[in-house]
Amino acid sequence: MRSITGALRRRSRQIWSRVTRRVSRHVPGLQPQPHVGYGSYVDPSVQFIGADWVHVGNDTIVSEQCWFNVNHRDATTVGVFIGDNGFIGRRNFFTCGTHIKLGAFCLTGVDCRFLGAGHVHGNPFVPYLTAGTTRGTIDVGDNCWLGANVTVMSGITIGFGSIIGAGSLVREDVPPFSLVAGAPGRVIKRFHPQRKAWFPAEEGEPVGLPSAAEYGHLLGKFSFDVAGFQIAASSRFGNL
Repeated sequence: MRSITGALRRRSRQIWSRVTRRVSRHVPGLQPQPHVGYGSYVDPSVQFIGADWVHVGNDTIVSEQCWFNVNHRDATTVGVFIGDNGFIGRRNFFTCGTHIKLGAFCLTGVDCRFLGAGHVHGNPFVPYLTAGTTRGTIDVGDNCWLGANVTVMSGITIGFGSIIGAGSLVREDVPPFSLVAGAPGRVIKRFHPQRKAWFPAEEGEPVGLPSAAEYGHLLGKFSFDVAGFQIAASSRFGNL
């Protein structure tokens, strides 16, 4: 009975999110809402600029005091896409140019920054504040873990299964199954599926890497308990 009640509550939240998202466009005073998938939790303190261009997948948590800033709100496609079964840590910042996409099962620590757009700076005689913003992309594959205080720059792709160490500055593409550390970040280890362990990057390209689609299919057998992680997402759930 308890599981049925919980499912009904999650379903009602999803329906209410869809209703308020549509109504808020026409009723003064109502805040625009992003698309939030089934079973997900988005803390009320999260701010969206361009909410209509933000998609949060199913069974995903977006923690308190995050900020989603979609700079170009004239597009017909999603600007910021957070995949299913993810956890976005507290005080993460997303500034979107063309798009920022995080795959399924992505985990970010506190104070991560995704800088997909910057200010146009070609002419110092024009104030940078008013010169407009750039259109970049950021793509993060499935099951990536970004530690605390990671910064990802525009134009970057992080391959699936990768780990980005705390405090890293990612300004070059990261291949799948990589461990990155430093500012600027560099790949220091790769996971070798056939050897079932991490080895120094100097040992070369891993053999037997799955494709992105194959890896996503393998992750499909796992699930994420949103209720069990909510206390890590917001102080409103108190202490343990």
